[in-house]
Amino acid sequence: MEEALVTLLLADGTLSGLVGTRINWGVRPQANSTLPAIVLNRITGVRDYSLDGPTNLISSTVQCDCYGQSYGSAKQAARALMGVVNGYDQTASGVQFQRISIESERDTNETESPGRYLFRCSIDIAIWHDE
Repeated sequence: MEEALVTLLLADGTLSGLVGTRINWGVRPQANSTLPAIVLNRITGVRDYSLDGPTNLISSTVQCDCYGQSYGSAKQAARALMGVVNGYDQTASGVQFQRISIESERDTNETESPGRYLFRCSIDIAIWHDE
């Protein structure tokens, strides 16, 4: 699912026009401080079962952190990301996404160095997908 989600996001011209290929799992590489950028973290993964056993479906929650040097650039990347995933229910890179939906959004900032802020728009997405 992880690789397929990145491929899905990078395939969108609007989003990739904003972030290029700067979509990473787990960490924003310090060597590449170019912004905006997106960091993905899988925060839950629950396997589905029926009375007959595993259904091969997984419910995952992914936190998508959209970073920018300004609030506007972080928000623009977040809106583009939401435009790609909200309601998505197709196959990408061999993974059947049953449904992707937006669960929550929040905006924060942090101080990178004196006088320099890093803005972040976080989006939690719920994903039903196959193995």
